Amino acid sequence: MPIRPASSVVCAFLRAKRSTPRIARVRQTLPRSRAILASVWTIAGFSGLVLSGCSTSGEPMPVPSSYAPITPPEIRQIDDEGRQLPFRTTLPNRWSINNNGTGYEPCTQVPEDVVARFGFEPATVKDAAASDFQTARGCTWISSLDRRSSLSQIVGNILDPQDGLSGYKKLHSPSTTWFPDGQVHGRRVLVGSTMRGECAVIVQSGDAVVVSSITRVGPGRPPADEVCADVTAFASATIGRIPQ
Repeated sequence: MPIRPASSVVCAFLRAKRSTPRIARVRQTLPRSRAILASVWTIAGFSGLVLSGCSTSGEPMPVPSSYAPITPPEIRQIDDEGRQLPFRTTLPNRWSINNNGTGYEPCTQVPEDVVARFGFEPATVKDAAASDFQTARGCTWISSLDRRSSLSQIVGNILDPQDGLSGYKKLHSPSTTWFPDGQVHGRRVLVGSTMRGECAVIVQSGDAVVVSSITRVGPGRPPADEVCADVTAFASATIGRIPQ
């Protein structure tokens, strides 16, 4: 009768699940400590035979030595009309559900000569957003005279678009001193201030508002109504580019 290889015998032995009784018999004939060692030796011996003598079907799968790095999505740098921002933003959610009520982009739509006409330096343009996923989307320019005062134009969605500017005005009434509404090129605008030397003019565009503001800082800050006259003139110079 042909003799089967030892590894085949072991594999068959394990498949028949007869290893447990043998270990039990070793434990019965040896002291407790030696039985434990014998059990460990027996299991280890069988494991070694299994690893060296038993085989499985199929082809081995190669393990890749390295994986290609995941490339993060490119951060948007252009407005809805393909105009390049005047700076490179690092905020992936600069455009977001908080400010997508209009496609208007102040940073690409406000002409540099208009900024300069109101005493602000076009080269100082920077993103109005201080962090990612903010409501405010727009730009700020610094005064060419005192290097501290600023001009801003930003976009932000209206919380309840069906209420329009009236709802916006009511929502912000606790923190804003409102002046009588105005008309700029036939469009209703809100005019308000939150402190001396500051004023904002707000016009609706789609489901969002476009807020133009000037903040004067330093000694001898002018009263809000004086600043409001400058902001209204700035809004008048840019409102033609703001869709309704």
